[in-house]
Amino acid sequence: MKGAKRRLLAPLVALLGAACGSSDAPVYDAPDASPWRTVRAPVVPHLAGGVAIVSELGSDSVSVLDLAGGRTLATVPVGLTPLAANGPHDLAVDARARVFYTPLTFPPPVLVPGPHAAHGSSVTPGVLEKRSFDGFTLLGQVQVDANPGDVVASDDGSRVYVSHFDLARAIAHPGDRPSQLSRVYVIDAATMRVLAAVPVCVAGHEMELSDDGRTVYLACYGDDALAVIDVSVVPPVPVLVPIGSAVASASPVYGPYATALSPDGSTVWVVAQPPDSRGTGSGFVFAFDTATRRFDLTRTLTLHLGRPFFPDFSDDGGTMFLPVQGPDALLRVHLGTPPTITQTVSFTADQCRLPHRASTGPDGRVYVACEGLHTATQTAPSVVLGLDGVTLDPRTRFDVGVDPEDILFVE
Repeated sequence: MKGAKRRLLAPLVALLGAACGSSDAPVYDAPDASPWRTVRAPVVPHLAGGVAIVSELGSDSVSVLDLAGGRTLATVPVGLTPLAANGPHDLAVDARARVFYTPLTFPPPVLVPGPHAAHGSSVTPGVLEKRSFDGFTLLGQVQVDANPGDVVASDDGSRVYVSHFDLARAIAHPGDRPSQLSRVYVIDAATMRVLAAVPVCVAGHEMELSDDGRTVYLACYGDDALAVIDVSVVPPVPVLVPIGSAVASASPVYGPYATALSPDGSTVWVVAQPPDSRGTGSGFVFAFDTATRRFDLTRTLTLHLGRPFFPDFSDDGGTMFLPVQGPDALLRVHLGTPPTITQTVSFTADQCRLPHRASTGPDGRVYVACEGLHTATQTAPSVVLGLDGVTLDPRTRFDVGVDPEDILFVE
């Protein structure tokens, strides 16, 4: 029993300083002790050059960016209470309904210093919020499990799915696999009512939804697998597809963490962070064929310098933009067989410390969310950089809240 628990601690310890949660207190126009309703919230505008919204875990806020104007329009607090860390994580947007969703992942009572330090270790249930673009009005909320990871919404706006990167659950039940499994919630978007909560895998994190809305692909960190979940039925039916010869064991070798669905829907690229890779700065990107529902290991990218995070693609799908940490850089990857790195853009600490997510904007630029550093001994700003989509030269820079997590565009 002790051995199993010790093995489970490895991925948790590896993530404690990898990039997820700051001890900084949020600073807003209104004092922390005042009601959040006194903070003037914006209306997300229609702008010709496009608008982005950014979730910021470390300052319990969401920022609104004017892409063409190169300016941050507002940084607005979100959450349940201004007197505690609320931890807004990823985002899902329904632009037609002018709403967005964000899961709140409340930290444990004792925090380990560093960005994303407590990610996966809380025992406090999370909350999914639904807010309007118009004044960030809270339209609904529903309780989910502890450590919500990702959120995706169906194209028709009817369903919202929430995963849970619940390492604490896995550690609390060594040897009891059914109790270790994290769940995927299916939520009715109109009523914010839970339709199903399905146990899927150990510490599921980022998800992708197929274009037809019938399949969710979930990176299963603790099982070295990708979960293929049929969400056309309620409750959904998950199938785990292991990477190579891996066996679901809650003792990961690869640590699948992020997913990215190619523009044509043919490939789910799975970004893996091995539990022992934090000091070495290494990782993998695996290709999962959605037609055959198998991993094609001839299309694997192995990284020896830089811990990979959340990527995006060029419009034609032939190029991946992959942020890495340690050293901090953005990689241009040609997605051939095998994938090859064709350009490395290194960042200084003043430019971009801890690049976390790359997102290709409606203007063709590549936007990189940089977490920054916010400790007693080290500081670096949290920013979003806009890079030229062809040269990857920096063009715009946005000051945002602490520890930006996700960037979504409103066209």
